[in-house]
Amino acid sequence: MNPLRLPKFLSRLLADRKGAAAVEFALLILPLSLIIFAIIEVSLMFFVASSLDASVAKISRMIRTGEAASANMTLTDFKAKICADMFLAFSCSDNLLIKADVISNLSAVTRATPIDSSGNLTVTETFAMGKASDYMLVQAFLPWSSVVNYFTYSNAKLADGRYLLGATTLFRNEPS
Repeated sequence: MNPLRLPKFLSRLLADRKGAAAVEFALLILPLSLIIFAIIEVSLMFFVASSLDASVAKISRMIRTGEAASANMTLTDFKAKICADMFLAFSCSDNLLIKADVISNLSAVTRATPIDSSGNLTVTETFAMGKASDYMLVQAFLPWSSVVNYFTYSNAKLADGRYLLGATTLFRNEPS
């Protein structure tokens, strides 16, 4: 007997192709579904982030034109308008944080640091509308809970596991 020759049952097993498609499907379905869900998660997150950015720019125009001041708009009203303008804003009104500040020196503009070293959200909300020709910095922060929870091992998140989406606009109020 040749020692390199496979036993009969093993050679028959390797030659048998029944069920090969099922085995290949079983091997490939997990990586394929992980990739599909990752694409869905990332695209949904980018969609909500771009919706937040567009909404903050659009609604901040009310401050720029003086419409917010003439309507005696409050921080709550401003947040409600941003959330109403957003598409797919999951729990936006409960979680949205706004900082609207008057900038006195354009060369010294500093953005808010919304996350501390422990990963906690540390935004103190402000809502100033300024007066004519003032420079304004409007920043919005929206904690985002993962839909598919695919990126559980990512370190780019808050201490509670959520991600932080942000939008900023800098403008000058129109003269009166």
